[in-house]
Amino acid sequence: DQQMTRALLKWAVGRLPKPKTVTPQAEKVGEMLVQAGFKASNAAVFQLSKIATTICGLLLGFIPTMSFGMRHSYVMLLTIAGAAIGAFIPGYYLNKRAKNRQIDIGRQLSDALDLLVVCVEAGLGLLEAVKVVGDETKAQNLAIGHELSQVAGEVNAGSSLGQALRALADRSGVVDLKPLAATLIQSEQLGAAIGPALRSISDAIRIRRRLNAEEAAQKTTIKILFPLVLMILPAMLLIIIGPAIVQTVRTLSF
Repeated sequence: DQQMTRALLKWAVGRLPKPKTVTPQAEKVGEMLVQAGFKASNAAVFQLSKIATTICGLLLGFIPTMSFGMRHSYVMLLTIAGAAIGAFIPGYYLNKRAKNRQIDIGRQLSDALDLLVVCVEAGLGLLEAVKVVGDETKAQNLAIGHELSQVAGEVNAGSSLGQALRALADRSGVVDLKPLAATLIQSEQLGAAIGPALRSISDAIRIRRRLNAEEAAQKTTIKILFPLVLMILPAMLLIIIGPAIVQTVRTLSF
């Protein structure tokens, strides 16, 4: 079944026109695919899924309205709405997956840096430390492990460590990776000790994460005010004032 599905998907992708990769929209889709953990060459699959969900949304909006015998204006409106929702779903899923992956890499980065510090202070070079940490974290199915393993593979393929680290920062979209890549490149070029630099970056990332958590906790009190006023407060008023209103109505009716 899986082989048949893959063969059918490959056939459908082959029949689609190849997406243009030079347009800003195509570059944005390719960048989003990479940040979500896919390959940039899967843009045709994304295009196929967008077409499929658009058709499904169109049918889900058209068939029920026709079966209930609604007016043609309602049928047209719901059909267009279903097609629009179907076309929106793949992009929303891809954007959500990319953001979740960025959050996961940001959370795993400080622990990976601690492992890099241990490896570097144990006598390993930076590239060997990246390989070891990448293999260990990849065995745990962590997103940072796959990225570090890709960095090691790019270096083995002929790229410099600086180019691989810059590609990692651009590929993942994580803000903390850009200063990390710059610091490691400068430390390697100047011959400075990499261990203290990694440790200071790890501490800075933890401090930033704690500050972000405190900021999110302070925002929670404001965010909870709206459901409190719109949902909980009317129910409380109904429970408190409701019996008095009923008693008043009964008294005035006599």
